[in-house]
Amino acid sequence: MSITERPRVGSIADQLAANRLGVMGLLHFALTAATPLTVVAAVTVTGWALSGQIGIPVAFAAIGAVLILFSVGYTTMARHISNAGAFYAFAARGVSPVVGVSAALVALVAYAALSLGLYGLVGASAVPLIETWTGWAAPWWVPALGMWLLVSILGTRAVDLNSKFLAVLLSVEMALIIVFSVSNLGHPLDGTYSLDALDPSLLVTSASGAVLVLGFLGMVGVEMPTVYSEESKNPRRTVRIATVLAIVILAVLYTVASWSMTVAVGPDAIVAAAAEQGPGVFFGLIAEQMGTPLATAAEVLLVTSVVAAAISFHNTVSRYAFALGREHVLPPALGRTSPATGAPFNASLIQSGIALLVLAVYAIAGLDPMVDLFFLLGTAGGVGILMLITVVSAAVVKFFAADRRGESAWSTRWAPALSTLLLLAVTVMAVVSFADLLGVAPDSPVPTAVLVVYAVVAAAGIVWGLVLRSSRPDLYRRIGAGPQAVVDEEAEEGARS
Repeated sequence: MSITERPRVGSIADQLAANRLGVMGLLHFALTAATPLTVVAAVTVTGWALSGQIGIPVAFAAIGAVLILFSVGYTTMARHISNAGAFYAFAARGVSPVVGVSAALVALVAYAALSLGLYGLVGASAVPLIETWTGWAAPWWVPALGMWLLVSILGTRAVDLNSKFLAVLLSVEMALIIVFSVSNLGHPLDGTYSLDALDPSLLVTSASGAVLVLGFLGMVGVEMPTVYSEESKNPRRTVRIATVLAIVILAVLYTVASWSMTVAVGPDAIVAAAAEQGPGVFFGLIAEQMGTPLATAAEVLLVTSVVAAAISFHNTVSRYAFALGREHVLPPALGRTSPATGAPFNASLIQSGIALLVLAVYAIAGLDPMVDLFFLLGTAGGVGILMLITVVSAAVVKFFAADRRGESAWSTRWAPALSTLLLLAVTVMAVVSFADLLGVAPDSPVPTAVLVVYAVVAAAGIVWGLVLRSSRPDLYRRIGAGPQAVVDEEAEEGARS
């Protein structure tokens, strides 16, 4: 069935709200999930400090090129598969239902980790502002709890309402980054515009692995338009356009913004400045060039950027859980939506409950919100998405291997095969440099523990998929079918009765 032919489902509780999002709506979810302001203010600076070299700008450009290549096959396959559990469905239909279940569980863990990590960042970022304005040295979990409440409420609302809310936050955030970049280029150190940070040879140094992976982490979110394909208008067209636009916009924005910082600070000084000041490099340049009030406004926008990303990731996690519940891979209660809003109500509430539990544990244990929550879960989640994207790229090749379904050889074979090889190389680099990415000692058990968790989750998915294959063959055959799975199930029940 073509994804433009939406199957009729017997119960509204099994359906997401269709025809709510156009290209811009999909783009809002993708761009806000990438937290552009956080990437420019923190990820780029972290990259310089960790790697000791200036190649972050060219790394963003290189990763953008790889993801554009990936998007060719990815969006081509999306023309034939519409499912809120995007990676899950692609792996299930492209490789096998067993691999699909495994990918789904990994996706739930990875996206949930990204979502949860943001609570640590918003807490640490908002506390200084609260103290400046009120004199109250609030604990980090107070603003984190405020964000939790907002995210929980919006998670049960209509998807287009979420999109409109994100559009407002995103517009201001993107405007600040553009103004910041232009200002930097208007204040070059010693009046020179060095292109050293854009030198492609920087991608083949000993530190290039960490730099490339950090570049990818800044782009996480561009894959999200497929998650909302069931809720989009004309998904065959809008999903592809939104995905490609998200990649291009972020790659250009990050490359120019990070390069502009090397121009303003100087390519020979940027690494030392990043190591010494951290995100203060970003806010310091704004204060120096445009005044302290705008620097303070940028700190506020950093908080709203994180809030917007948390909303986007929360919606993504709940839709993956919904997709699995709808097909009875997980408890069917997860596959129910609100009749009033079309949102995956039960899945959203469970995600909110897990987030509240994590916040409570971290607050009671006195753990560091930046190191133990944001850096750990955020980096771990990003690496998990990298592994999934690599698997999905390979799944595209297999999906079209026997039948190109009227698509070109470039879209179905060559582009996805090449992107798989490149993504596999970046994944290997991520594993090798995982300790550096987490900011822990080489002999720390934390990187191994994270990878073991993913291995256990993936193995559990494989085992559960095999159990379903032997015990529920009818259900197993429907894995990854999305809305059509409900139609097929109802038809089978009708035939039996």
